[in-house]
Amino acid sequence: MKISFTKIASALLCLVLFTAVACENESFEGDFNTDGVAGCEVASLNTTQAALNFTGANIDNYALVCPNYKSALQAQILACNDANGNLQAILDTLGDCTEFTQPDDCATATAAVGVTQSAFSNATAENYTQLCNAYKAALENLIVQCGNDGGTQSEIEALGDCFNSNQPNAEVEGTWKLTAWMGENPIDLNNDAQESTNFLDEIDCYTDETLVFNAGGTGVSMSTSYANFDVQLETDSTNTYDYTVDCIAEVENTDFTWTQSGNSLTLIIAEQSYNYTIDGNSLSTLVPNGFTVSNADATITVTEDLTFVFTKQ
Repeated sequence: MKISFTKIASALLCLVLFTAVACENESFEGDFNTDGVAGCEVASLNTTQAALNFTGANIDNYALVCPNYKSALQAQILACNDANGNLQAILDTLGDCTEFTQPDDCATATAAVGVTQSAFSNATAENYTQLCNAYKAALENLIVQCGNDGGTQSEIEALGDCFNSNQPNAEVEGTWKLTAWMGENPIDLNNDAQESTNFLDEIDCYTDETLVFNAGGTGVSMSTSYANFDVQLETDSTNTYDYTVDCIAEVENTDFTWTQSGNSLTLIIAEQSYNYTIDGNSLSTLVPNGFTVSNADATITVTEDLTFVFTKQ
């Protein structure tokens, strides 16, 4: 199914619907990038995601998710240092990943909390929201794997919506680039065993989609591509999917008007209004049930709310 950026710019009012059929599993490999000034931030997020993937590992995927987790830990040690030795201690427990050992899911979840908490404690104005959301995801997973002692839920509630009230908002006028589709749960769209809650990390589409805000309350959404998705249900599974994504180049521009009230923006596209929120240099909008996966006879349906995030350029 085609996903047009025009729909993204207007908050994807229409749901994204996929049809699933049976197929076989595919092999995959992990890759972690810690280049650039945000190397430590990226490495911390990669380790968090790899730890979540490692949680629940079984004999069939252990030889893939364990090395990926090791690689993420090693990359974070290089990028961030490991003064207290906590990351190295986790790394040592993994061994050479050649012999399956049932992971302690609670211990893995606890380690992920430690990684994200450390990164969040050093957050800057630019990465506050991203690191806060990663920390929240790790805390939520801790409750799932270890149970709720009350304090964990209190910490989640204290984080709120991860809005940094001390960060000045960027000026609206200018170009905002699409940088994330944030789902509620991580999904492996490119079948590499690395699930992510940012679905754009899983595909090569929508790499240069922008909202351009002009002075005087006018603007244009600019699209350079769209995605065709094919979704297949894995053999002998009722809730695990393989995805095929085909990116198609297409230029499509759509005019809009906009108004601002505090940190809220309203865009008017084709006489329909859509609400966005500014948080520093991020502009986001929530699309309830924006991602829906169903099999051919609709007996299985997976639904995700999506948050679309644009970053000021």
